[in-house]
Amino acid sequence: MWSLVVGSVTGTLLLYLATAAAAGEANKPLWEAGLIGGYLNVPQYMGSDERYSLPLVLPYVVYRGDFLEADREGVRGWLFSGDRVSLNLGFSYGLPVDNDNDARRGMPDLHLTGQVGPQLNWQVSSGDAGPSISLHIPARYTFDTRGEDLGWVVEPSIKIQQKHLGTDGKFSARADLGLLYTGGAFNAYYYDVAQRFVTPSRPAYDSDSGLHSVFLHLSSEYEVNDQLTLGAFARWRTLSPGVVEDSPLVRDDDYVTVGLGLAWSLWQSDRRAP
Repeated sequence: MWSLVVGSVTGTLLLYLATAAAAGEANKPLWEAGLIGGYLNVPQYMGSDERYSLPLVLPYVVYRGDFLEADREGVRGWLFSGDRVSLNLGFSYGLPVDNDNDARRGMPDLHLTGQVGPQLNWQVSSGDAGPSISLHIPARYTFDTRGEDLGWVVEPSIKIQQKHLGTDGKFSARADLGLLYTGGAFNAYYYDVAQRFVTPSRPAYDSDSGLHSVFLHLSSEYEVNDQLTLGAFARWRTLSPGVVEDSPLVRDDDYVTVGLGLAWSLWQSDRRAP
């Protein structure tokens, strides 16, 4: 139901919790708005052993247009859409981290970051007779609110989704398995330790580009009615095989992100999605 991962370069906290219904399904409203409530527990950054625990109540908007969609996958502008292959432009952001984080104490704050870039999608199986299977390859340029260039990140994943489960057909489940590749500028921003920030427990560190981590995301949702949807997710990520595992700023290289929530649709358009 909510597919952002905070602590992930593709993650965005609000979009992780702020979508209620499947994108592009036939006979859905063109737009809808309402409230979401939930609980999210995530590391402050990927590899941190300190976490954000956030109970939230927020407004949300879902839009299902021909060329622009805002839903569980984030905000996307469609560049090309065929029967099985599509290309869209995606947007996301990452949370800031203050230097009162123990591993980063005395170091500069991590600012709010933004990401934008294309995503190639291949629908391997439509799900007409079983689960739908799709491959996604996003490549996003990353920057922070000061305008610092953080380079490109790539996060290919395979998604398996089964809808209309249960006797009433209102339950669905999804699994995503993926890899995160990050460039030197991104890794330096989060994981490098310059000589002036060295302490007895924090040696100097220069990161490389390459494989950052591997993740498995599991989520489920239950559509109570047209207005109310319940959902839960868990995401496991490991930095153990990655190029930044040896950074002294990586305190937890295997961790789980969890969340629970509901989406309450209060307003829906009479016009239906294309």
